[in-house]
Amino acid sequence: MATAAALLMLVAATATPAVALQCPAIPGETLVYIDVYDGPPENEGSLVPDQHQNRATKTAWNTWELYQNPERIYVKCGYGARLEGPYSRTEFIMLPESAKACRADFKIGPKSTDLTLQKFSCR
Repeated sequence: MATAAALLMLVAATATPAVALQCPAIPGETLVYIDVYDGPPENEGSLVPDQHQNRATKTAWNTWELYQNPERIYVKCGYGARLEGPYSRTEFIMLPESAKACRADFKIGPKSTDLTLQKFSCR
């Protein structure tokens, strides 16, 4: 029985992430964190977004202009209560080769560093 459970965990860990343009909606979970990777996440090739802010509307947004490489672009989706973590769940998606850009929209709290993710999608 333990061998079957270990094999199932190994298969899940090495499974190719779903191809999608946005993080999956998970019942009971709130998407709070995004990271975009150039290649598989284990290569740690995190892409730095262009950061924007509108203080009048208390909004901020990050954008990533993408180019495709043979290893593809991946997104880490963190679910939990706060942007800083800890995360109750983490999912990875692989963007389709046609993806050109991604955007994460945030609401700014009392301090400019208090950000709440409102929406994330790629096109």
